[in-house]
Amino acid sequence: MAVVKPFQGYFYTQEVAQERGIGKLVAPPYDVISEKEKQSLMQEEYNFVHIILGKTEDGYGRAAQKLSNWVKDGILRQDTEKCFYVYEQEFRLTGTHRGKTRVRTGFVALVRLEEFEKKIIFPHERTMPKYSMDRLELMEATRANLEQIFGIYHDPKGIVDGILEGAKIPENKLFEFVDSRGVVHRIFKLADPEKIEQIKRAMNPRTIIIADGHHRYETCLNYRRKVREKLGDPLEEIPEDYTMMTLVSIQNPGLLILPTHRLVKNLPKENIAGFFERCEQYFTVQIFPDERAMEEYLRTAPPYTIGVYDKEEEKWGAITLKDPAIMDARLGVGNVNRYLDTAILHELVFKDILGLGEDAQGKSEYIDYLRGTKDVFAIAREENQYQLVFVMRATPMEMVEKAVTAMQRMPQKSTYFYPKVWSGLVIRFLE
Repeated sequence: MAVVKPFQGYFYTQEVAQERGIGKLVAPPYDVISEKEKQSLMQEEYNFVHIILGKTEDGYGRAAQKLSNWVKDGILRQDTEKCFYVYEQEFRLTGTHRGKTRVRTGFVALVRLEEFEKKIIFPHERTMPKYSMDRLELMEATRANLEQIFGIYHDPKGIVDGILEGAKIPENKLFEFVDSRGVVHRIFKLADPEKIEQIKRAMNPRTIIIADGHHRYETCLNYRRKVREKLGDPLEEIPEDYTMMTLVSIQNPGLLILPTHRLVKNLPKENIAGFFERCEQYFTVQIFPDERAMEEYLRTAPPYTIGVYDKEEEKWGAITLKDPAIMDARLGVGNVNRYLDTAILHELVFKDILGLGEDAQGKSEYIDYLRGTKDVFAIAREENQYQLVFVMRATPMEMVEKAVTAMQRMPQKSTYFYPKVWSGLVIRFLE
């Protein structure tokens, strides 16, 4: 089943980390960095964003050269022993989770790549091919796993978590910093061979669900195929057979899924006009006097309910699917995702009511996706471009597992595992 192994990671040297501040050197994953944030991060000459977003007109060659120079110049160094790296994130949310501190603990390891058909590593969301091609170009240039794929697995007896907790001692700590959202990140080394073997044995019968990083995983699969074909598909293992992942138990108390809201823009006015009235074909519609009343209702709203702010008509409302049989007829009873709020929104509202087909739904020209940690209403008020805001509720973990078991992918951005796994904390070269 799932094969994991330790490795000699590369990371910023203690001297550089202390002089510059490790928090100023690492970065969020490439796909959540705004242009404004990118420019800010790039002011530090050794920030990892220079590598993961360092594409020029000539491609990623310059980023690869920069990465190589950082190793030669002693900015990055390789570990002296093979380890798992314990990754702890401590965080607190606002709103309904206000005041409650959570701690999510996982470990960074090399995981053997498996084709999805083998049912060992599972995707759960649809991807957009253009992003996979971008990551493939970066991997070919650098020959490295620069960012961690985030995977989840079952550990009902807490065997792995128990070992990881025991490794969180001062002498094992590599780094600690607080990011701009107040999340505390800590990295510890786990080098004890006996503990490593215990984790490998515990993980061997497990399967892994990709929580975050579908594009990166598909990139690794594509790159491995290309390299193996070039080498004549050797029987022995090659570095490209493995990729770097952060693995977190589904039973870990800090594992959390938040919603991803949708903001619609640039549609012809006739597509938006009378939105709530047009929704009555499929939905029961309720209108509220203001934002607060709508938010209050959504906390206890019935299933299949989506909050909507119609900025064109300054209306706050909620739409609730009248009958689940509508989705049975639309997607078929064999589709386990048919009752997801995201599936209902994309299928009935985007396609039928707003006229946004599959291609248009994947374009940022029409839809922006906003993570659940941000104030969607404040952004809608500040940005004049948005016409409709759809306030989503979090997808339950059991729905993720149901989709995975059926080998059916959810619509893109159905889940938002929080917090994100940051880049630049541990790097792995394909040596």
